[in-house]
Amino acid sequence: MHSEIFQLIKKDPHTWSLANLLSLSRLLFLPLLCWAITLQTRAGNALALLFLALSGATDFFDGYLARKLDQRSFLGRILDPLLDKITVGVTLLFLAAYRQLPYWYVFLVIARDVLILTAAASLVKHIKAVAESNFLGKWTLGSFLIVIMTYILNWSPYQLIALWISSLLVPATLFSYLKKFWELLQTDQT
Repeated sequence: MHSEIFQLIKKDPHTWSLANLLSLSRLLFLPLLCWAITLQTRAGNALALLFLALSGATDFFDGYLARKLDQRSFLGRILDPLLDKITVGVTLLFLAAYRQLPYWYVFLVIARDVLILTAAASLVKHIKAVAESNFLGKWTLGSFLIVIMTYILNWSPYQLIALWISSLLVPATLFSYLKKFWELLQTDQT
């Protein structure tokens, strides 16, 4: 399966596009974000929000550039959601360790993402396609970011509300993606 994915990436003329390089730059902000969380100071909180915002900006502009320059790529469709999941998962782990975010929530989010990634890899293997994120998935990612912000800022009255709303979106979005993957597999077999 890995060789099939690499062949698809290799054949794509837009693999090393500006949009994909911008996507990869998100990995530069992650260690800085995590370091800022460990400071546990107001300045650290401000830096953590800054690095989160810069990561979010690259997330926005990589997609914008890919569409604007007509450089959508197979790698980009893999990188974008993968980097979102890595950023969210690692950040949540640091917030659990340094800001009392419940570990059950971290497990819930990471388990969801692992299931989605596993199903997406199966989709690539069987039909050589990558399903794009849907509206509910974007809302769920937004809810993860709100949880992250409330824990970075120690907004205790809002942390619990954001945590529960986000927790309710996890199974809904998981079901939504798995249903979409199943439908794509079934469509390809007919």
